[in-house]
Amino acid sequence: MTNTQTNLPSDFLRQDVADKTLVLYCPKVGAPELLYFSTSLPLETDLVALRLSQQTSIPQAMLDEPAPLSLLPEAGKGWQGSPAMEIAANDRPTWAPRWSLDRVLSRDAGYQVFLSDNIAELSVCLSLGLTQEGMFKQSLRVTNLGEGELDVQRLALTMPIPAHFTKRMSFYGRWCQEFQQQISPWFDTWVQENRAGRNSHANFPSLIVGDEFFSELSGDLYGLHLAISGNHRLKADYTLEGHRYVQAEALYLAGEIKLKKGESISTPDLLVCNSDAGLNQMSQAFHQHARSILKLETPRPVHLNTWEAFYFDHDMTQLKALADAAAEVGVERYILDDGWFKGRNGERAALGDWYVDEVKYPQGLTPLIEHVNKLGMEFGLWFEPEMLNPDSDLYRAHPDWALQLSDYANVMGRYQMVLDLANPEAYQYIRERLFSLLGDHNIAYVKWDMNRDYSQAGTDLAPKAHAQVQALYRLFGELNEAFPSVEFESCSSGGARVDFGILAYCKRFWASDCNDALERQSIQRGFSYFFPPEVMGSHIGPDKSHTTSRIHDVNFRAGTAMLGHLGIEWNLLEANPEQKANITSWINHYKSNRDLLHKGNNWRLPSADGCAQANWAVNYAATQGVLVYCQMTMPKQAQPLPLKLPNLVPTQNYRIKVLEHSPIPNHLMKAMPAWWGQDLILNGASLTKLGLQLPILDPESLLLLAIEAC
Repeated sequence: MTNTQTNLPSDFLRQDVADKTLVLYCPKVGAPELLYFSTSLPLETDLVALRLSQQTSIPQAMLDEPAPLSLLPEAGKGWQGSPAMEIAANDRPTWAPRWSLDRVLSRDAGYQVFLSDNIAELSVCLSLGLTQEGMFKQSLRVTNLGEGELDVQRLALTMPIPAHFTKRMSFYGRWCQEFQQQISPWFDTWVQENRAGRNSHANFPSLIVGDEFFSELSGDLYGLHLAISGNHRLKADYTLEGHRYVQAEALYLAGEIKLKKGESISTPDLLVCNSDAGLNQMSQAFHQHARSILKLETPRPVHLNTWEAFYFDHDMTQLKALADAAAEVGVERYILDDGWFKGRNGERAALGDWYVDEVKYPQGLTPLIEHVNKLGMEFGLWFEPEMLNPDSDLYRAHPDWALQLSDYANVMGRYQMVLDLANPEAYQYIRERLFSLLGDHNIAYVKWDMNRDYSQAGTDLAPKAHAQVQALYRLFGELNEAFPSVEFESCSSGGARVDFGILAYCKRFWASDCNDALERQSIQRGFSYFFPPEVMGSHIGPDKSHTTSRIHDVNFRAGTAMLGHLGIEWNLLEANPEQKANITSWINHYKSNRDLLHKGNNWRLPSADGCAQANWAVNYAATQGVLVYCQMTMPKQAQPLPLKLPNLVPTQNYRIKVLEHSPIPNHLMKAMPAWWGQDLILNGASLTKLGLQLPILDPESLLLLAIEAC
């Protein structure tokens, strides 16, 4: 990291990291303005002249001094778009503050800018700076300096956007079809609101804006992510004056945030990445940022999860037999899913009663754990700590521990309710149960589920959705500290809580409850825009998908699962010897290539006709690469066009090897490509500029290729 802060003109701040430059203008009166965030500026750049060059004319029929688009847009100065904050008080005008600069502190990751308004009796601390990957990170803290209580209604982080960014890429979805992408022109106001308590399947807290032509491999763009695990709002606005900006904020329910004198509230972090080389470069920066948080020290172990094998039907003999079969194919971590605790024989009862079921496990979990460990595998366990069923001993004893309004009928979801973690007694109960179970058993991994949205998120007059998320973070923090060797997964019915806020505590996400390999191709592609493959749970399901009823061969399912953190969600006791052999082979390929997939650069390669998807990973030395090419539907041409492989050394020779593939159809080809079956060696320039001709594949099939410098 290089911070260039000396010999700067008054009121200017500059930071240079990697190949990015951040320039801020901090006037004595008014909020800081973002002057520049993009690829590196020369150190000699005249910042005063740079700001002068960006000052606009003043149109007729407008304010005499139009309010600038700052990082803290001020309604009190006449800003007529969305202000940064909306705060109400009974004793002073807090709804339209005007800021004055108090001081600026330099820190390793950038700056802290302190502002205040003596009339509104508010103070603000803006934390601004570049991460080690060159991403712009900002957050905001506001403090009540007055006697009267504040009602904080909005507190938004604002990101000014370059004028030529006229295209927007957003994300939508539903259960079993998360992380879908939508690209549209941007000449209007776009808003995404999430009130589900968690991110939800529909409202991934991310947005991409860029020039008209941005694509996977080219174009100028910003990728934005709000690191929040609860209610949020994203807004992309285009104003009459030609301003473009994005605001990102925690969404507070009415009356939820009250501040007494001296109390403060902080926003989540907003992460913004600039790429001048398309979406892949943006993703690679976010992947590196995630890796800097995760600090994974060991390879990602192959999972087997028992859910789709047995559901709630737990039989010790069958569970041990499945463990034996798992070990035979190369599984390294065995996870016991829902159904292990007292009275849990279906989804309608027992959530909250976190004691081992003595009927199913008369000797406890230890015999199964020891069996798994003797086979050389780690043991993991499923929990859903934030939930309780009305039909549970916990609810019968403490109905007031559920998030509900007692004067109204309960609003149920999946026959369950949300445990009020902001209630100290409820918090202490679930903390004790988790600490006891993790302390008494050799558990290496926790699959932490959260299967319903919030409703009636309170227990009295004020809502508690925000407090619930803060209590969750606190609980995770205490568990991480007490059990540093235990890895936690954020499951949340697949994809409903995926963000950089929860990533501080969890090392894996369950991207979707859908294991259909065809659906997973698009789900995983959307996931990959902001998160690296090593945190994406991706499992080989059974022949017939439990969520779509589609049937795919093992190669298509395994090749798709290999693109993430590989696991199995299938009763291997029902697999035939050929299927087991195929799975073993794919697991061996995963183990051979997981360092490459999980530590190198990952690329989404476009297909000319949109009928195929290719995922390409190459190490930083550009000596090894692995490609998973998936034919989604029939190609529009008679055969696929050559696939170009980026990021190789032009003069370096590479050997191409076919590792695995779906059955090759003779009904589509009279002959294979001429190189198929031969020892093909090409230099990097040829592979990057001309590419490689692939065989014609049936829809919903794939092949796995490796290249190595020679």
